[in-house]
Amino acid sequence: MTANGTATEEPSYRLGLELAEVSRLWRHVLDARLKPLGLSTARWVALVNLSAHPEGLTQNALAFRVGIKGSTLVRQLDQLEADGWVVRRGQPGDRRVKRVFLTPKARPALASIAVVGRDLRRELLRDSSDAEIRACVRLLGRVKARLQPLADPLAGPPAGGERVPPRLVAAE
Repeated sequence: MTANGTATEEPSYRLGLELAEVSRLWRHVLDARLKPLGLSTARWVALVNLSAHPEGLTQNALAFRVGIKGSTLVRQLDQLEADGWVVRRGQPGDRRVKRVFLTPKARPALASIAVVGRDLRRELLRDSSDAEIRACVRLLGRVKARLQPLADPLAGPPAGGERVPPRLVAAE
């Protein structure tokens, strides 16, 4: 223990710091590699979540799934729609609710995005064994399972009471 009582020798001590730093750097590099496609990691996460829902998602459900505020998502959707990646349509029976759908332009782009992500993963993990990667994924899965109940009450449900289980797509 250090003088201030921190157990710096415990293997878990640096885990949160390393996770945050790796996440930041991975996202930074992925953003740079997605830029030639006219995308970013934030846009990619929205598109991938929408691709899993051909029936579309409400703006609130999409914001909840990608882990951002509705107002932040609206600006992002404005840009995605202006660039032809998504379209918003009113929901029958409730004019206030907008559903978001991928456009035909987005489908081939998702394949290109997948290649960029795959190549980056291969580059970054090239000297890691499958067993190491599986062990890391299991550990992170357990930590995530313990964090979600702690974080969800803080985040609260999306506006309008629509509760959607979080389905954040892991960064490529």
